[in-house]
Amino acid sequence: MSVEDPLSIAQVQQSWQRPAGCAQWNFTSAHTASTIDYSAAEQMSPALDRLSLQFAIWARDRNSAALDIGCGDGVATVAVLARGGHVVAVDPDATAISRLIARIPSEHLRRVKVRVGKLPDLEFKAAHFSALHVARVLHLLDPPALEHALRKFFRWLYPEGKLFISALTPAGPAWRAFRAEFQLRQSARHPWPGYLDEISRYHSQSRTAAFPIHLLDECILSRALIAAGFILEEAETYSPTWPGAQQCCSVIARCGP
Repeated sequence: MSVEDPLSIAQVQQSWQRPAGCAQWNFTSAHTASTIDYSAAEQMSPALDRLSLQFAIWARDRNSAALDIGCGDGVATVAVLARGGHVVAVDPDATAISRLIARIPSEHLRRVKVRVGKLPDLEFKAAHFSALHVARVLHLLDPPALEHALRKFFRWLYPEGKLFISALTPAGPAWRAFRAEFQLRQSARHPWPGYLDEISRYHSQSRTAAFPIHLLDECILSRALIAAGFILEEAETYSPTWPGAQQCCSVIARCGP
């Protein structure tokens, strides 16, 4: 997908890399800090990344609204609104929603709806969204909740909507201590090798060590999307816009042919 957009004045600063194959990951990274200041549940992108830009471009001239789940302060939502699109923005943090509303120009407010809520509880009964943006939210879901969420995404986007989704991966130095275990689980054909009930054993620097986390590589996420009915368009692994050693993966998928 070619990203051409007159509003993209600043270049999207991304270091994208694609693994050589699903069975073998490239765990190298440009970040080699000896200590990692990382909190998987709190990181929000400070700038529009490549996936979010593609979402904004796709959603700008569609007949139906786009949906931004885990919108945070609204980097992607504001980008869609600036291009003339309509958005439903959702986040579990009411404070973040308030900050989003405050940053939207008054002339764009009629094209946005906001909602406070968590993904497992979120429902749209008769939705037909043109696009769905889910950035680094899936790590909060256990396998059954993740599968259920992907099925909901397909239903909300059917028949012609497009999904723009990203997730935290075990690639790169952030999860170096977990690498051997992850590869062992892959070899044993564990369906969800990146799910950890408690992460302190593998990530002592994390401030969220008491919580579970679900790391998804490009191939695991792609497989789950196909199982939910999606047709894949592209998938990549990249370094996010915040500093640190965490790597992410993204997939763009659609409902129909």
